[in-house]
Amino acid sequence: MYAVTGPIGTITKDAYDRLSSEMLGMLRDQGPWDAVLLSNHGAAVSEEFPDMDGEFTRAVREIVGPDVPVGVTLDMHANISKDTVANTDVCVVWRTCPHLDTKLRGRKTADLIYRTVMGEINPVQHIEMPPMLVNIVKQFTGQEPMKSLVDECVEANEIPKVLDTSISEGYPYSDVEEMGMSWIAITDGDPELAEKVSKDLAASAWERRVDLNRPVASIPDALRQAEERYVGPKPEGVENYLPDDGSALAEAEQSDHSHLGPIVLMDVGDNIGGGSSADSTHILKVAKEMGIEGYLQSLYDPESVEACVAAGVGAELALDVGGKTDDMHGEPVHVVGTVSVIDDGPYEETRPTHGGFRFYNDGKRVLFNTTDGMTILLTSQRSGNTAREQMYSMGINPEDYRIIVAKGVSSPRPAYQPIAAEIIIVNSPGVTSADLNTFEFHNRRIPLYPFEEPDYTP
Repeated sequence: MYAVTGPIGTITKDAYDRLSSEMLGMLRDQGPWDAVLLSNHGAAVSEEFPDMDGEFTRAVREIVGPDVPVGVTLDMHANISKDTVANTDVCVVWRTCPHLDTKLRGRKTADLIYRTVMGEINPVQHIEMPPMLVNIVKQFTGQEPMKSLVDECVEANEIPKVLDTSISEGYPYSDVEEMGMSWIAITDGDPELAEKVSKDLAASAWERRVDLNRPVASIPDALRQAEERYVGPKPEGVENYLPDDGSALAEAEQSDHSHLGPIVLMDVGDNIGGGSSADSTHILKVAKEMGIEGYLQSLYDPESVEACVAAGVGAELALDVGGKTDDMHGEPVHVVGTVSVIDDGPYEETRPTHGGFRFYNDGKRVLFNTTDGMTILLTSQRSGNTAREQMYSMGINPEDYRIIVAKGVSSPRPAYQPIAAEIIIVNSPGVTSADLNTFEFHNRRIPLYPFEEPDYTP
């Protein structure tokens, strides 16, 4: 059984009880099992269980007993608890952000569990949880210091008896005790080695903790930089390299055309994959005030979509777009323009994407071109910008724009890095702001870097 939803707040007790009881009931009724494979995110929080993944794996272990191998694959943004590791035999985390290796890591989990069932290996694992976090804006594994930390994690697999190593960046917006970075080492029957390897990897990150939490550009600075650095479009059909084999996305290599193309601004405060609203207008407002043209972004705004549908394609009208979900993501911005395209919302992306997703649906949507040189894709479902086909399917060629705003941090990179001259991370306000001091935590560990200066010796 498989259930999925977009992240947006605490999971209700009723939702968890209904879904887990159905899944656990199937597990109980259809056994016995040779092994169990789980595919969890790892940062789920419910009203009853702050460590929901720990509780779910506990329930699975209780049903199948101590001798049935259990493997779990987790997202790289998991806040992993010691209970989750204790309840499983194999805990494997994705190693790329944006997440391009989901299938590879899933196969690795299945392979380790299969070898366990066949009696070829005896996996034991250890988790190291240093008192630190990495800011969401520094979690791209193609840039330092995360690139080196992942490389070290991969290289540790060359140590004899090491079966797998994982690094989890954590999800810094969950107010739970486990929030933060963690490392897992799995060895073949050697618990001391598993502990040593995970501690050594964590120690390397601890030495880089300042670089893992450096600030990024403000909205005005990012827009000024984008205006100054835009040169022109790439030659038709020319793109920066994008891996399609599950390997990590690196920064775009320098070439004759790498400096050409749109400047892409990552709207950190409105990161839909992190639980945001998808209707932030903070960047749009400043861009209009600066008179920027050749500007493209999407906005969740079912009210404006409805008005455009009623008016019809070709209609000219005034709208107040975005900023309607809450008071954290700006106010509606007044725009005047033309309804150019109306569409029902589904599209398919065959290029590599964050998380490996292929089928998407924005709901009823509208392409709205403003009189002051902006293009806004209005959607009736909360949608991120992780697939370039989102734009192509509406007749939009993002390559033709000067500035593109993508709602996210790392997840839009596979979509937009191939056509971009540069990607600028923007410290925009919102529920997923890069400024963690704007949030009030009640349950996190204390001390925890960068909030405090803990003493830590692996």
